[in-house]
Amino acid sequence: MQLTESQEAPLAELIRIGGDIVGRKLTKASAGNLSFRDPENPNQMIITGAGTWLNRLDKGSFVKVSLDGDIIDGELRPSTEWKMHAEILRKRPDANFVVHAHPKNSVLLDALNKEIRFFTLDHISYVRSYASSPFAPNASDELANNVAELFDENDVVIMSHHGVVTCGETATWAYRKMLNMEDSAEMTYRALLLGDETSSFPKDQILSVHN
Repeated sequence: MQLTESQEAPLAELIRIGGDIVGRKLTKASAGNLSFRDPENPNQMIITGAGTWLNRLDKGSFVKVSLDGDIIDGELRPSTEWKMHAEILRKRPDANFVVHAHPKNSVLLDALNKEIRFFTLDHISYVRSYASSPFAPNASDELANNVAELFDENDVVIMSHHGVVTCGETATWAYRKMLNMEDSAEMTYRALLLGDETSSFPKDQILSVHN
C-alpha cells in the first residue's frame, strides 16, 4: 500500500501497539483489529487486513477503505470488523483511532454479569465510563450498529462474549483506554476473589477528577 508522510506516523504507531497488545496477552493469534481515520480524507480509514496477527504487522498488513467499505488501496481484504470501525468513526468525528482486542478479564466479568469497578485515578481518568453491547454475530451489521450507538456516551465498549473496542483522538489515547479497562477488570476480579462486592473509587471524588 502506498502511504504519504501524514499516513506513515499513525500506521507505525498502530504497528507498535499491535505488538504490545499481543505481548500483554490482550489477544491471541489473529483476533482483534486496528484502524485510523485517513488524515488526508476523513471519509476513509486505514485498517488491518483480514487474518493479520497484531504482533506481525507491517505496511502490507493494512488496507485503505472508504467508510462504505470500498477498497481503495492494499493487497488484503479489510478486517471482517471493518463495518464496526467505520460506524464508530462516523459516530465520533472527534476520534481518529479504533482499537479492538480480546482482554480476558473484561470479557469474562461481562459474561458473568459482573459490574467492572474502577479503583484507581487512571481508571477514572482514562476509561471514565464503559458500556456493554449484547452479543451479535461477528462482522454483522447488527454488531457494528449496536456498538457504534454506545459510543455516543462512552469511549469503551465491551462486546458480549467477544472483546473490547475503544476509540480516541490519538492511538495512544485509545490504547490507554483499553489498558485501563482491562486493569479495572483484573482488579475487580481480584476483589471478588477476596469476597469484596462493593469497593471502588470514591464516588464523591469522581466529579472533581472529570473537571
